[in-house]
Amino acid sequence: MKHVFSRSLAIRHLVCGSCNGCEHELNALAGPDYDITAEGFELVASPRHADVVTVAGPMSDAMRAPARAALDAVPHPRVVIAIGDCAAGVGPWCGVGTAGDGAGAELGAEVVVRGCPPTPDQIKAGLREAAERLNRRLD
Repeated sequence: MKHVFSRSLAIRHLVCGSCNGCEHELNALAGPDYDITAEGFELVASPRHADVVTVAGPMSDAMRAPARAALDAVPHPRVVIAIGDCAAGVGPWCGVGTAGDGAGAELGAEVVVRGCPPTPDQIKAGLREAAERLNRRLD
C-alpha cells in the first residue's frame, strides 16, 4: 500500500458559494493540456469514493451543513484542499452577506492553493501535495 496515492487519487469537489472561477480552472485539469488522469488522479461523484476533497468559495450559509455532511462521508485518511483565495479566507467574497470566512478554513483544509483563481498548474501542485500527505500517513 506504500505510495499508493502517487498512482491513484480520487477527488471530490465541493462548491461552497464560489463565483465558479476556481471551478473553471479545476475543470481544465481534465482536458488534454493538463490531463490529471495521466497521473492517476480523477474526479469522483461520491464523497464515499474520495481520498481528497477540494473546496472552493467563502462557504455560504446554504452550503455549510451539506459540505460538512459530504466531508463526513469521506473515508480516512483524507485531505481537504482549499482552492482559491475565497476558500483560503482572503478572497473578495469572504464575509460578504451570508458568506463565511472560507470553506477551507471552516472545513480544516491542510493544503491551500492561493489565487483568484489559481491556475491549473497551481491546483495540480496542490493535488500532488495532498497525495504526498496521504502517502506519509501510510508509512
